[in-house]
This record gives sequence, structure tokens and C-alpha cells, in this order.
Amino acid sequence: MPQASTILVVDDEATLQRLIARVLGRAGFESVAVGDGDAAAAALEKEPDRFGAVVLDGTVPPGGGAEALRALLARKPDLGVVLTSGAELDPPLRALLREYAGVFLAKPFSPDALVDAVRQALGGR
Repeated sequence: MPQASTILVVDDEATLQRLIARVLGRAGFESVAVGDGDAAAAALEKEPDRFGAVVLDGTVPPGGGAEALRALLARKPDLGVVLTSGAELDPPLRALLREYAGVFLAKPFSPDALVDAVRQALGGR
């Protein structure tokens, strides 16, 4: 069975969703973009084997990055995680990211940094 390489992009800014999807597409990844944690959890619930990693904004609604990340990892504990934020991470989110060996990517980030972070989250795939 091939490894899942579709990336779930979760950001409440539509412009960033499109930008991230475009960068990932140029790097050979398929992506699905959603605007909040609830939509991300629903997408992962529907097709858990499709997704290899998530690019998640740390302040995504409705309850923030930690709540969204917990919901996603409850559905797929081996999901690769790239957490993006323009601010310092709060302690619970930082601890959760460390626990699941996620990658932190500070905004603003370069296209190359995004692709490198996704590859790292996928375990070098």
C-alpha cells in the first residue's frame, strides 16, 4: 500500500490556503484545504488513509490549534504535523507538538521552508 502523501491544510485565511496548496502542488504533493478545525476533523474522519500530514495554523478556529491538533491526532495518531504560527506557541500547544514530534514553522515562511517542513513531517518521504 502506498504511503499517504496528501497534505491537509488547515488555515482560516483563504489566501494562505491557496498559497500553501500551490507551493505543495509544485513540490508534487496533493493537498486539501479547509478553514477550521471542525472541517479538518471531518475530512480526516472521512478519509483517514488519504492524509499523511497536516499543515495547521496555530490559531485556527473554533478552539485554537491545540484543540484542532488533539482532534486530528485522536483520529490518526501517526499523522505528520507541521504547525504554523506568527506568534509564540502557548505551552499546551508546544507540549503537544513536542509529544508528537511535529515541526514548527514560523510565519512568514518561504516556499522551500514549507516543503522541507512537510517532508520532515512525513518522515523524509
